[in-house]
Amino acid sequence: MTGGDLKIGIIGAGKAGTALAMGLSRAGYTVAAVASRSPASAYKLADRLPSAIAFDKPQGICEAADVVFIAVPDAAIGGTAAALTARPGVMACHVSAATPLDVLEPLRVQGAITGVFHPLQAIGSRAEAEILPGITFAIEAEEPLKALLQQMASRLGGRSVELSGADRVLYHVSAVMASNYLVTLVALAAGLWQGFANREQAARALVPLIRGTLDYIENIGIPECLTGPIARGDTATIKRHLEALVENAPQTLDIYRKLGLETIPVAAAKGGIDEGKAAELRALLEKRL
Repeated sequence: MTGGDLKIGIIGAGKAGTALAMGLSRAGYTVAAVASRSPASAYKLADRLPSAIAFDKPQGICEAADVVFIAVPDAAIGGTAAALTARPGVMACHVSAATPLDVLEPLRVQGAITGVFHPLQAIGSRAEAEILPGITFAIEAEEPLKALLQQMASRLGGRSVELSGADRVLYHVSAVMASNYLVTLVALAAGLWQGFANREQAARALVPLIRGTLDYIENIGIPECLTGPIARGDTATIKRHLEALVENAPQTLDIYRKLGLETIPVAAAKGGIDEGKAAELRALLEKRL
């Protein structure tokens, strides 16, 4: 089937389901059916799509669609799958990062072809939910579903990576560290401005720096994009940082030390420090002041 021939159904009209439904529709796929725990949310999403019907119950999606995306919270995926009756040959995917494929086993034993299709991006709100260009989709599925999902990823303007069940949890840990913990790191960094600016002002000031760093990561790559005192082996500056944290923000000291220690091998790979300087930096960061 081509994209126009397929009828796609979405179970879940939250941020992920909305982004996927809108993205697939714009990419030329027919999103024909929508259901949600909140019928009002399903009808609201269906109104935004050219030819979608809202169903009060998820079972209607299995009867109306060739491809079913289960975009409910992770804890509800298994229960949703177990409650559905699937006709043989229907394709069913969930869109969770960490949830294993076998949570869809109740559908597979009925003859459905099952898979995972996770968009690697943060979605801030339902109102602004969209698939961002250039993202990666993590795919786990057998043929012919795998080829279809790879096609979808491409037509959505992204790329794809194949995962096995053993890879999925580490993939999700990586996403949490790069996205969720980035928020935490910025919150900690902004908190260091408390003596001369509020957190909102600090965050606004730091965001362009973060964007520039992300540009360097994308365009120059790791480790070449690394800058700062560890990259140049500046032990005097690192010592001043540690002393200031001991005095003003001791709760941040251990995080600074740990991140610094993890940065040393990146700096060494870049060629900015030799083994002697790396050892000096490690000793400084490990020393208790």
